[in-house]
Amino acid sequence: MKYFAFMNPQFEKGLSLVLASFLGLFLELALIRWLPANVLSIAYFSNIVLISAFLGLGLGCALASKDRDTFRWFPLALLSTTILFLMFRWFETVIPVQGSEWIWSYYGGNKLSVFSERLDIFSALAAVYLLTAGLFFFIGQKVGSLFSDFPPLRAYSLDIAGSLLGVLMFGLFSFFGGAFTTPTAWFAVAGVVTLWLLRRNIRFVVFGVCCFGAILLLVHYAGQKELWSPYYSIQIKSEDDGTLKLFVNRFFHQQTIDFDENKEGREKYGLPYLLVEPERVLVLGSGTGNDVAMAIRHGARKIDAVEIDPVILSLGKRHPARPYDDPRVTVIADDARSFLRRTSERYDMIVLGTLDSHALLSAFSTVRLDNFVYTTESLTEIQRHLSDKGVVALLFSVPEEWLREKLIRSVTSVFGTSETMVYKGDTSLFNLLIVAGPGMHAETSKKALSAGIFQPPDIKNGGADALPTDDWPYLYLASHTIPSHYVKALILLFLLSAGGIFALSARQKLGSTSLNFFFLGAAFLLLETKSVTTLSLLFGSTWLVNVFVFAGIFVVILCANVWVSTRPIRRIGSIYALLFGSLLINFLFPVGAFLGQSFLLKSVLATALVSLPLLFASVIFSYHFQSVRTVSAMFGINLIGAVFGGFLEYSSMLTGLNSLYIVAAVFYLASFILSTRRENVSVDLKT
Repeated sequence: MKYFAFMNPQFEKGLSLVLASFLGLFLELALIRWLPANVLSIAYFSNIVLISAFLGLGLGCALASKDRDTFRWFPLALLSTTILFLMFRWFETVIPVQGSEWIWSYYGGNKLSVFSERLDIFSALAAVYLLTAGLFFFIGQKVGSLFSDFPPLRAYSLDIAGSLLGVLMFGLFSFFGGAFTTPTAWFAVAGVVTLWLLRRNIRFVVFGVCCFGAILLLVHYAGQKELWSPYYSIQIKSEDDGTLKLFVNRFFHQQTIDFDENKEGREKYGLPYLLVEPERVLVLGSGTGNDVAMAIRHGARKIDAVEIDPVILSLGKRHPARPYDDPRVTVIADDARSFLRRTSERYDMIVLGTLDSHALLSAFSTVRLDNFVYTTESLTEIQRHLSDKGVVALLFSVPEEWLREKLIRSVTSVFGTSETMVYKGDTSLFNLLIVAGPGMHAETSKKALSAGIFQPPDIKNGGADALPTDDWPYLYLASHTIPSHYVKALILLFLLSAGGIFALSARQKLGSTSLNFFFLGAAFLLLETKSVTTLSLLFGSTWLVNVFVFAGIFVVILCANVWVSTRPIRRIGSIYALLFGSLLINFLFPVGAFLGQSFLLKSVLATALVSLPLLFASVIFSYHFQSVRTVSAMFGINLIGAVFGGFLEYSSMLTGLNSLYIVAAVFYLASFILSTRRENVSVDLKT
């Protein structure tokens, strides 16, 4: 089209590469947020969406050709996959019950709808994996074809710049909230960028407008009764008594309670106040305000309410008691651990208000959003914030006996059995209440026992080795293991990935250079995963922290590109040595040592410590990438390596998060060995 004749051709190509990379990252984040609202239970496997996107992008880049413009069919591919994903709403996706793990979708009666059709999770995962990979294959083809227009590091920098813009744009939409956090807005952005990339062919521009028009109508209609928070979709059911039931990703999450009318709820939530009369109360996971309303009823003079989800907080305004309007209440939209580290307040009661997340910490990790709240390190932090007469009240809906014992053991490991009492009553609302702390002195404990509804901790079985820690935060795993449904899913998805890799090998000779980039991709994804979980632990698990972490990783990569471009590296072995040294330091000296330090010390030293392996790894990649002849092919193989790294992330369920440094080091050692070989391996694309 001649309308763009005023642009410098090279600038236009560079802008196109930035926008194609932007589209890949932005759409990836959109699908990670949108798919769990359509495919039931996929929220517990949302990292599979990331891995399949990498597979599609990698294969697309590796098989890209200037002679074949497959991207023009991307609007049709997106429309088709959107329709198929929306059809999943008719099915109940069933995860086989495992005694070694608890997933909230096991409950039969906690779903928003009654489904007439059922689909096993493995079929759902295979479909999502293939559809997502196929969709991103088109974007990968576009990125790969544009890569060949630039020198390797220039192309890579433009790609990373586009990815950085994608993260920042998605984060900005989450910040603005409202209509910006809806799928309609996300797909509209994808549509605008796609039309730019199709601008040279007016027929396909018109075709794209029609496809995206249909997509926007479909996603708007499907989600018109949903609210979208930075973590999941929220559905609301209004009850006849004026209370609300909240569902997230179509699973029951919480319910507002009118304590004036609901005697059972009033008595149950009031149990901790039978033992102590707190003046200063902290509620972690305040939700729509039940625990806050109860603290107000019992005369607390100062209440801090911490809730990670701003949309759920806003729904608290519809609570019958309007607890968030009370002048004694301070509302904080933050992660529980982050708030504990920032405040110097001490409280007479700290309530853990049935924090039971239905989402993962990030797309890179299998850690759930609430896991770091229940670790022994977290409980130790809570202990430090109790006054001399303070107690912690942990409320939980426990589905399995082993999970009940795990929570009791975690509390007693910090507070001791003499300062701990456990509720022994009915199972309505929540079936576990643990009250512990210095306020549970002999007189209070005697009072609790005489009430007949509390008892000392009754730990029957072993399993102390399975207590959640900041390194192994898996509250919902019975032991250090990878549950069989994850193993089966990974084997299935690996076989599906192998089919794509086989197709690639049929088109291209894969030598030591290819293997080197595969190893670098696998290792770097493991480093990213560990960095995201570590920095989330340091600064909080909020969506805003995730945005800054991902953006920071892309900035580090850009800095590495500048380093390699401006200061030629003569001995890459020295950079490998620095990488191994930084991995060893991070492994031996976990950043947990910085948790109790000042914010400035934590921000500078801990962040630098975590960032060093990322920087050296990025420099190594840029060093190797600057001299490749088949730029798009090696970039694609690197992304396919990241797929394999994503599969290996599940090993942290067995060995802990810190062990990911060891796995990454093994891949970098293999890369170092390959890089020191003197063989010149040429890679030819078969056309």
